[in-house]
Amino acid sequence: MKPITLLLVIFSCHLASGQTDEIKKKSTENAGNRGSGRSEGSSSGGSGGGWFFFNSFKLLAQWQAIKLEKAQENKRLISLETYFQGAVQPSSYYIANPRIRGNWGLFSTDFRFNYLVEESKGSGSGDLSTFDWQILQLNIVTTKNVIGRVGFGNMVENYGAKQTFFEWTTGVNILSNDQKFGGALEYRVAKDYNTNAIPRREVNFFVEKQIFSTGALHGALTLGGMYQRYYESVSVWGMQAGLVMRIY
Repeated sequence: MKPITLLLVIFSCHLASGQTDEIKKKSTENAGNRGSGRSEGSSSGGSGGGWFFFNSFKLLAQWQAIKLEKAQENKRLISLETYFQGAVQPSSYYIANPRIRGNWGLFSTDFRFNYLVEESKGSGSGDLSTFDWQILQLNIVTTKNVIGRVGFGNMVENYGAKQTFFEWTTGVNILSNDQKFGGALEYRVAKDYNTNAIPRREVNFFVEKQIFSTGALHGALTLGGMYQRYYESVSVWGMQAGLVMRIY
């Protein structure tokens, strides 16, 4: 999808009230459609599998060593980050998604709490939440100005049938030479491989500017946007802002 088309989709969505209830309903319906059968894969030979894993581990160790060397020019490659961000679509939706991410060279792990509140006229408000843990992300591209990653983990619904789904992410951070200014773009998709349902797709982006730096602690303000689509039927978007704290 071209960037201009994506922006048009994000800012042209017209959202009716009662959408959080619709998302919960879709979740419950999907749980009812899930099959209990699981396909059985054939087992590989013991010696061949052992050789494969040994070489894979060796390759990852070498790759990690290279990434750690690059941490001299991009200190974010070894860091702890906390994000306090939220998105607002006035009089309709409010989204809070604080997160924490740890980075160590090639590897990152990212945990986020996504909380959505809907303001409905005449019927109070509705809300729902998910826990989103990117168990493992690989920082494939690591330069002074660009970090590009892919990852996988789980999205846990705290509503409906309280299901857990596999979630993929891909993202990129672009930084200025002094790393005091930058931007980020992230895409997420959670899928139920039993029913082929898509519990959620998401695109979020922001620009950031560093506002202070004290020793190992660095803080930046962010401004951007977020678009989420639940079960391919309910769309939510909002303008996003927040604060990022980093230790490196």
